Amino acid sequence: MNEANSPPSVEPPETLSDPKPPVTIKPPSPESLWAEISIVINYLTRFNIPLKEDVKPRLIRKSMCWFPIVGTLIGVFGASIDWIMTMMRMPGIITATFAVIGMLWVTRALHEEEFASLVNQYGRVSDGEQKIGWLREERSVRYGTLGIVLLIIMKISAIASLADNTLVFEALIAASAWSRALMVVAAAWLRPIEGDPVADHFLQPPGVRVALALGFGAVITFAVFGEDTATILLSGMLSGLVVAIIGANHLRGYNGPLLGTVQQVVEITVLGMVLAIQ
Repeated sequence: MNEANSPPSVEPPETLSDPKPPVTIKPPSPESLWAEISIVINYLTRFNIPLKEDVKPRLIRKSMCWFPIVGTLIGVFGASIDWIMTMMRMPGIITATFAVIGMLWVTRALHEEEFASLVNQYGRVSDGEQKIGWLREERSVRYGTLGIVLLIIMKISAIASLADNTLVFEALIAASAWSRALMVVAAAWLRPIEGDPVADHFLQPPGVRVALALGFGAVITFAVFGEDTATILLSGMLSGLVVAIIGANHLRGYNGPLLGTVQQVVEITVLGMVLAIQ
C-alpha cells in the first residue's frame, strides 16, 4: 500500500483508570529542620542559637509545630529542679518556688510578661484611660503586675500540692507542651496584627503544621497521663478558647501578648486539673 494513502496512526485515548500521581509530603531537609528548631528555641527560651543566614518566612511559619517539643523540655527543666530540691529534703513550697523560678529563668519570663501586657491593656480600657478612685489618684500598681503575682502564686501552690515528684514531672510536661500547642492553634485561627513583632515574625502557620503541633501535644500528654489525657486536653482547650475569643474581640487578631496569655492560662488550667484528679 502507498504510504500517502495509509490511514494516520491514532494514539489510544487516556482512560479514567489511568493512575494519577500520588500526593506526597516532602520531609524537611536536615538544614531546614535545624533552622526551624533553632527559631523556636530562640523565641521560647533564653538560649540563642546562631543561624548561618536569614531564614525564609515560610520556615518561620512552619517552625511553630515544634512549640510543644521545646515546651516539654522547659517542663522537664522545672520538674528537675523540683526533684533536686526534694532530694535535699526541702519542703514542698520551697521546691515548687524554685521550679517556677527556674522556668521563669529559662524562658526569660517571656509569656508572663506578655500576660501582664494584655492584662494592662484590659485594665486601661476598663478605667477609660482616666484617673481612678474616689480621690482621682494615679494608679501606681498596674493590673498586669497584680495579675502576674497572682498567677505565679497559683503555679507555686499547684506544684507544691502535687503528691510526689513523679506527678510534678508529668504535670509540668503536659502543661508546658499542651499550652504551647494551643499557641499554634491561636496563631493559625486569628489574624496576625500588623506591627506586632511576634505576629509579624510568625504570621500564620500552615494547616499541616498546626495538626502536627496538636499531635505532638496530645501524644506527649497521653504518654505521661494515659487514661486521664482527654480530661486534661479538653480543659486546657476550653480555657485557651475562652482567652482567644475574648482577646480577639478586643484586639481583632492576635499579637504576642495574646499568645502569651493563652499559654499562661492553659498552663495553670492543666496544673489545676492534674491537681483535681490526682
